[in-house]
Amino acid sequence: MATAPKPWQGFYSISQVCRIARVPRSTLYDWRTRDIITPSIEVRNEQGQVEDVGFSYADLTIIKIMKAYREEQFDLKSIVMALQHLFERLGPPRTGWADAKVYVFGNKIFAHKPDAWDVTAATQGGTRVETRVFGDLFSELRELEEEGEILVPSAFRPYVEIDPAIMGGEPVVRDTRLPTSILLDLKEKGRTLAQIARLYEPISRKFIEKAIEFEEYLSQPSSARTPVA
Repeated sequence: MATAPKPWQGFYSISQVCRIARVPRSTLYDWRTRDIITPSIEVRNEQGQVEDVGFSYADLTIIKIMKAYREEQFDLKSIVMALQHLFERLGPPRTGWADAKVYVFGNKIFAHKPDAWDVTAATQGGTRVETRVFGDLFSELRELEEEGEILVPSAFRPYVEIDPAIMGGEPVVRDTRLPTSILLDLKEKGRTLAQIARLYEPISRKFIEKAIEFEEYLSQPSSARTPVA
């Protein structure tokens, strides 16, 4: 029987992972060789043969966390503790982490899932986060309903989303199924912002502009600074 990724898993090729997570292909290859992170999804044909392998949305999130560690935003103890908690609470990457979200604020990682634990601090041993302790940051966290919190910089979150159930997890203009990569491709082929906006009315021109900026950000060297809102 043929098998395909579940909608909540997403499916990302090596090229997509490198681009969205902004990780060099050589680094991803090194992590795969050392069995640190490997593709967790297999696509099989009717004969049961593996036709393709790819990374899940959960894999992509872990890779982004590992990249943050390499950039010294986290110490090794914190990153090990966070990944252990995410695996224990959300399951292995192959499960896709359905209905779960991962947030990063500064050097702290939080997991949110609509269950009895709700929000837990992954970098603090999986401690349940209480509203009265979390303060203003808790309110900010709960207001962010979009997928891909860790994958989309805050400057672009109002305009771009990454949801494994939409277009296979490709970055799209928020509340649409329009991949942001298409917009950048049109710009690189000589279309003006006004022309692109007319093509995709009634999507706001501001959303089109920010989506293109997001794609340009992904194309920058990974050392480039994250844009400020």
